[in-house]
Amino acid sequence: MRIFQQTCSLTARFLENRSGNFGLVTALIMVPLLVVTGGTVDVSMAFVSKADMQYIADSAALAGGAVYDGTNTDVSIAQAESYLRGYKTELLEGATYDVSMDGQNLQVVIAAKSPNSFLTLAGMSNINIDVLSQTIAPMKPKSVTFTPTKSQGYYYKKVSIIVLRPNSTAEEIVGTVEYQPITHDDGGQGPIVVKPSTIIDLGKYSSLILQMDIKNDGCSVGQKAEVTGSDVSCAASRRDRDVKFDLTLRTDNPDASHYLFVDGKQLPKGTTSPLSDILVCGKTSNHAWEDGGGWARQDFFYTAKSVCAPDGQFVRLTK
Repeated sequence: MRIFQQTCSLTARFLENRSGNFGLVTALIMVPLLVVTGGTVDVSMAFVSKADMQYIADSAALAGGAVYDGTNTDVSIAQAESYLRGYKTELLEGATYDVSMDGQNLQVVIAAKSPNSFLTLAGMSNINIDVLSQTIAPMKPKSVTFTPTKSQGYYYKKVSIIVLRPNSTAEEIVGTVEYQPITHDDGGQGPIVVKPSTIIDLGKYSSLILQMDIKNDGCSVGQKAEVTGSDVSCAASRRDRDVKFDLTLRTDNPDASHYLFVDGKQLPKGTTSPLSDILVCGKTSNHAWEDGGGWARQDFFYTAKSVCAPDGQFVRLTK
């Protein structure tokens, strides 16, 4: 008890003594204070550097993924590396980077050390910074094979596959499936012709549309139908009603896309269905169109086999 009292008395006298105590206390707390306060500055600077590195990594990954077409891995990696080299001076000194690809995914990793100004007092000369960015080039149909299975009805029908090329608003027809009735027997029957009859190469495109044109008399535009008994023949015509289709249905038209059934399921009305719902990558889809004559049965049937490849035009960040 006496020792405790002596200790308290000594402490009280030390605190009451103003002859140099302030300088001693200040010296004792200065280093921890610098570490805590200055460390906040060092950490903040590291966060700013990391944000800058992340932006550069994201931009490099997008630049590399944008040129990927499923066959040019080396080109995509080189594009990302070229971007990184161009921004080398914007990175911290000694920063390293790595670019790799796994399938349609391109990954960029940047590693660096953010130098400290105050945390060195605590033995920390730098803060390690690592950022990762990853992009994916989505799969998109690059070719389609149409195979007719069945068609019926009195109407002439033609399905066209239309593409819009990048940076263009002009529509290009790359393939057609055409039904021409030649008899009214059995509810209307006739041949189906696919052009081209082989694989349809879609090339590079920004949009793909399926369109069905219908002419009610049974012949194409510029022609008129002549029916003898149940037989149908077509003759040239310049009549106003023969120089245009009676109905045009398109998958990019929310008011008409529901005329198409894919694998037995009707596409919804009032919305534009995504391409992936119409042409399924790596699979054969069964298409059936209703030509407007009645919903009890569809009239135009064919299969569409799609072969897909990554498309860098629609590259997006995943990490």
